[in-house]
Amino acid sequence: MENGSHILTLKNGFHLWSHTENSGGKTKVIAVHGGPGDNHESFETLPAALLENEISYYDQLGSWYSDQPDFSDLALAEKYLNIAYFVDELEAVRQQLGYEKFVLLGYSWGGMIALEYALKYPKRLNKLIIVGMSDRDRDFTDRMKDEVSKVLSADEAAYVFKEANAGDLNDPLFNQYMARFYEDYYGRFSKSSTTHAVSTTNMQVADYMMGRNPFQTVGMMAGWDISDRIDQINTPTQFMIGDQDMIPIARIQKIIRHMQNAKLVVVPQATHVVIRDNPEYFFQQLNNFLNN
Repeated sequence: MENGSHILTLKNGFHLWSHTENSGGKTKVIAVHGGPGDNHESFETLPAALLENEISYYDQLGSWYSDQPDFSDLALAEKYLNIAYFVDELEAVRQQLGYEKFVLLGYSWGGMIALEYALKYPKRLNKLIIVGMSDRDRDFTDRMKDEVSKVLSADEAAYVFKEANAGDLNDPLFNQYMARFYEDYYGRFSKSSTTHAVSTTNMQVADYMMGRNPFQTVGMMAGWDISDRIDQINTPTQFMIGDQDMIPIARIQKIIRHMQNAKLVVVPQATHVVIRDNPEYFFQQLNNFLNN
């Protein structure tokens, strides 16, 4: 694919924005962003850090520069806002980019898509990189409780958990406490761009797929778990998580014991946003995996 931004027209008639850099690089890489409903912006530093590789990334349906259908239409939401759709959307992107085989990098929610893609389309992959994701959704939400308790006082954390359990996510004090937590967590090692990320998130997508409760997935992603299939992934795989990631290190260590060609890289001084928190170490380890 030539360098620059491109509009990909899918067979369903929708359009996706994509971008390619380092055209002609020896390895083709597709990066899949987090969310759901977020966008590609966390990948904008990839091309300069991975100069030997052709890097392509895109905004998923409903995200930022791509088409944003009105998902208040429940028929549209049911048809497109599900994991199977986004896995096949990635396959459609691969076809339009013209990649016979490629390296797949999935971040957070994108890691969920990437793992499912590796199960469905294993022959398309040279390597697999999973950043900030495990093999089940509850790992993230369970760890969130521990992280909140580290930042907020015992009374504040108890209040947050009580309101979340009651489903009162519009409570002003709840949101005040959670805003303080997010400011600490996402700005712990680097200047936070969380405000911008939130402002560009398609909340129709996020709400339908996972809901807004930070301690429990309540949307269509709830209960996602491929732990009984993870050993079917034979693609050389590198999991990458921050040492203070929402994904527990112990969980990834357990996962890789069930995979033939997997390893774990723990990025020091990094939260869930490892690319931004410690880019030097992150890209050093990523280049080692891609080029060896």
